[in-house]
Amino acid sequence: MLQRTPPAPLAVDFLLIGGGLASATAAETLRREGAVGSILLLSAEAVPPYYRPPLSKEYLLGTGAEAGLFVYPPNFYGEHDIELSLSVRATAVDPAQRTVTTSDGRQIHYGKLLIATGAIPKRCDAPGAALPGIYHLRTKTDCEAIRAVAASGMRAVVLGGSFLGMEIAMSLADLGLNVTVIEYGGAILPHLEASILSDFFWQHARDRGISVVTNDTVAVFHGVDKVQEIETVAGRRLPCDLVVVSIGVAPATEFLRGSGIDLHEGRIIVDELLRTSDPNIFAAGDVTSFYDPIFARRRHIEHWDNAIKQGRLAAKNMLGRRLRYDEVSYFFCQIGDIGFNVLGATEEANEWISRGSLTESSFALFYLNDDVPRALFSLGRPADETRLAEGLIRYRVNLLDAKDVLRDHHASLNQIPTQTVLILQGGGALGAFECGVVKAMEESCIFPDVVAGISIGAVNGAIIAANPRNATHALEAFWKDLEVITPCLPFVEMRHAAAAANVLTFGVPQFFKPRWLPPFDGLSDVPWNWNSYYDASPLKQLISKYVDFTTLKTSPVRLLIGAVNVTSGELEIFDSYVDELTPDHILASGSLPPGFPWTVINGKAYWDGGIVSNSPLDIVIDRCGPDGKRVFIVDLFAGESPLPNNLVEIMARRDEIVYSERVRSDLRVREIVDAYRHLIDGILNQIDPSEASKIKHWPSYIQLMGNGAPMNITRFIRQGSASEPSSRDYDFSDIAIRHNLSEGYALAKRVLVPSKSPRPVTSESP
Repeated sequence: MLQRTPPAPLAVDFLLIGGGLASATAAETLRREGAVGSILLLSAEAVPPYYRPPLSKEYLLGTGAEAGLFVYPPNFYGEHDIELSLSVRATAVDPAQRTVTTSDGRQIHYGKLLIATGAIPKRCDAPGAALPGIYHLRTKTDCEAIRAVAASGMRAVVLGGSFLGMEIAMSLADLGLNVTVIEYGGAILPHLEASILSDFFWQHARDRGISVVTNDTVAVFHGVDKVQEIETVAGRRLPCDLVVVSIGVAPATEFLRGSGIDLHEGRIIVDELLRTSDPNIFAAGDVTSFYDPIFARRRHIEHWDNAIKQGRLAAKNMLGRRLRYDEVSYFFCQIGDIGFNVLGATEEANEWISRGSLTESSFALFYLNDDVPRALFSLGRPADETRLAEGLIRYRVNLLDAKDVLRDHHASLNQIPTQTVLILQGGGALGAFECGVVKAMEESCIFPDVVAGISIGAVNGAIIAANPRNATHALEAFWKDLEVITPCLPFVEMRHAAAAANVLTFGVPQFFKPRWLPPFDGLSDVPWNWNSYYDASPLKQLISKYVDFTTLKTSPVRLLIGAVNVTSGELEIFDSYVDELTPDHILASGSLPPGFPWTVINGKAYWDGGIVSNSPLDIVIDRCGPDGKRVFIVDLFAGESPLPNNLVEIMARRDEIVYSERVRSDLRVREIVDAYRHLIDGILNQIDPSEASKIKHWPSYIQLMGNGAPMNITRFIRQGSASEPSSRDYDFSDIAIRHNLSEGYALAKRVLVPSKSPRPVTSESP
């Protein structure tokens, strides 16, 4: 007997298991982010990845075209060099060998693996559950089978009154069937955690002719060749031609048993970067148990918006981006002609505030816990409002004094600032100016939620994050430790010149030391082997004196710092809420060549972030978004200055231009964005209002079309003086540090006094 030869082992750089939204989005993101290796996507289904939400609505009704289901056109994958392997399941994963075994007998070796196998419907274990005519709705094939039976049926029963169950019930009623919903609990849509909403949708279902039975469940399915009747635990007998079971889902992870990948209740445990217990394996979508930093606990979310976001983020982190998942979850549902969104975690509320009117189909319900918003239900409300509420939830804004604003459906939520941000540039000895600004801000009761810094700004920022709401004392002590005693000379100019010469020759004892002074490190320290003029290692010990790095992850102040990867030339962000920061990370941000050597972290060499951008506002927008922030920026370098007169002044002016802070506001990009928004609004005005209303509730519409609260910016601009020496950024003399500190303090006091409140005085929208 001839034996079949097993397929040859296959090796791919990126292997994606699962044929849903998460995998498809990850594949597209990998290519868009520059992945050059091979990509293979395995799907258990016979068709390319498609959207599942239409299965319970348009596609079940027969009003949605099949082509509209697909995430990307079939030719998309070939055009982007993404291999699709259909009707193939993963049967085992071996992390030690980095291989996946498939249902067609192949073994695939991977570089990085994404598991996005989604979920499978929970089965009903009542007697008779195997009778024909009993369905679950998860796949396109399931939907087509239900539609075929519904075409000749008269009576249907839907088991489960949650989101999917109610969507199915409405669609079956629209197909002309007599529909009964049986819900095990006491109310439909129990996850809304609000009786006012459950009662509203119960009445909506009744108005559509749907019967709703609560506090009951099936006991037996009766029938001969197919299901004909349901007998419930309470003794009801309901004739039926069709049953759709919608009682929840279970993660599709059976193939991972014995793999060693950590699971919790069958779901894959992932960290904030969506990594599993194996660093080469990521997971996304319905299959994950992920840590949600917004709610400080593990969660699992079964919704297409979450699958898209996690698939996109997982792909970026497979490429080494180190981005944490901190999105506010969106859940969109369309029950009949009523579409709504649910944001956040409804189960965490102990107070509810309503806005608008349910009967007028314009209603929002804010879910608060101890005055902090945890969730939002939104029906028919403007996209801008939902976007703003998302920011309030994300940043845990205390709304004790803003509840009247929430109740007033005419009031804009952009009156409520979400986060206070402090931006600190690099500038060497000028960092003492930042210390003075922080002192004035704290005296005005202005405390940052986020501090972003480059170079010396990263050092100051680390001290602020490690000493929340009380950073002044530590900052002043740090700068006192850096002071170099100035020689006693008759003129101030001479004292500055002497101090600068002393620093250049002998360094700053607790900051950096010259390589030409003993002790020497053997032959490796001879000048032709140097990669810098100075050794900055003394700064690490000084930073550790003022920063307890073990506390940064739990500090209420999030620290973001930037450094340039010497090999790739890209600016990388170190995030205290993601990375285990050390003194090396701070030093890396200030490793400006040729003065200082690069700093090596995890085998990668880094230089000063100011080489690429001395504008850490970019970092904040990248990691935390722009919406609703009040931003305080310390400008150490003048944006405008007279023409220089000599080479020394030319070099100083060059540095001012390179390192000055610029809030980039590309007017052309704004024009294009606004033009697209007007175009989309114009298109929606031309289609049926009910269809346009549905579109306006899509999470993607809200997030792309909704305007968040404006960013308010207050600047503290160090003016310097016409006679300022070119040595200003390395003049660590006691007189220079004390002058910079007092100048920053005096300026900040002048800027902040007119407001008599922590709100910014001047503002602009970048």
